Amino acid sequence: MKLLSLLMWVGQFGFSVVFPTLFFLLLAVWLRDRFGLGLWIVAVLGILGLLTSFSTARSCLRSMRKAAGEVSSQEEPPTAFNDHK
Repeated sequence: MKLLSLLMWVGQFGFSVVFPTLFFLLLAVWLRDRFGLGLWIVAVLGILGLLTSFSTARSCLRSMRKAAGEVSSQEEPPTAFNDHK
């Protein structure tokens, strides 16, 4: 079951990388069309979207690394009284 939760992180990572950039670019195009702003708004919000994607990807990778460490560091059960050497 823990492996399934790690697989879920892969989808979350992809969403975290793609969504901010697309959101800011769509917002920039809408602002340009709605208010007649120049192409500079697309460039500024595009860069802001890329920086946001980079930041969320970094934090998502940290969380994935922490979750993977918890899965791989499963402790062995303690030795029972009769199993001592």
